[in-house]
Amino acid sequence: MATTATRDSDEERLSVPWNLAEWVDAETIRSWVAEEIDSLDWSNPELLQFLRENPNFRPRALLTVLSYSYATGIYESEEISRLCGTDPALRALCGPQPPSTRALERFRRENRGLLKWLLVQILKRALRAKYGLNTAMLPAGFRQHLVELATERLDVARHMDRAGQGA
Repeated sequence: MATTATRDSDEERLSVPWNLAEWVDAETIRSWVAEEIDSLDWSNPELLQFLRENPNFRPRALLTVLSYSYATGIYESEEISRLCGTDPALRALCGPQPPSTRALERFRRENRGLLKWLLVQILKRALRAKYGLNTAMLPAGFRQHLVELATERLDVARHMDRAGQGA
């Protein structure tokens, strides 16, 4: 009996909230997102050429807005787009032109792997902040669990967008 109680207690302790702002403040999450995005290679010649040819495409802003939103429990592209125009925190991330719902949906679809990687990095940071875990040395099963948590968030976003289109 004690084993079950201990196991339940461990599962409760290691569960991750849909909104990471339950563990750390939103500003910290924004800084984590920015640091992880800054760690990407934005000087890739192919990317730079593509951005020159498509000056209205803002991948950094889209990646930032979606990653922050998914980390804080906002999943529906229409809601994210609306909040980019009204919520000061999201407006600061996306700049003066809020992305359209369609742009967010398309970016998520075309950059699912990148978003998943970024969410795993944010989840690691949240676990480090909440529990003091050394996330550099996570067991394979735990790393896989983080990937699954990130995938769940992306799947929820996709399903919510589909449900919104059917309404």
